[in-house]
Amino acid sequence: MWDERRGTPANALRIQCAAALLLVLAGAWTGSGFKAMVEFSAPVFRLFFLLAGLSLFVLRVREPHVARPFKVPLFPLLPLLFCAMCAYMLWASLSYVYNQSLGGCLLLPLLRRPGSAPTP
Repeated sequence: MWDERRGTPANALRIQCAAALLLVLAGAWTGSGFKAMVEFSAPVFRLFFLLAGLSLFVLRVREPHVARPFKVPLFPLLPLLFCAMCAYMLWASLSYVYNQSLGGCLLLPLLRRPGSAPTP
């Protein structure tokens, strides 16, 4: 739902606010605060970085004739290196604090809006 007065996505901001509050409450409840929040959310960020890097390859294969406003230097070497580092950091964070980080990654599908499907 779009808030015309503020020019913002209202429901998305509410969900993000609720997720942030849950992270703060979880950190306060466990007593480790900031450390717990980083352990819970860092793998999610790393997963999204990896997916962003992989999307470069997917889009180049699916839409090869689209004009690209930015050319990636040393393609495909740099994107492959970036994806490899993201995958390693994701694996390292999942193996370091398995329960907390796995919980963060498993929460992602639940945050998708019901009835919405990925765009083709």
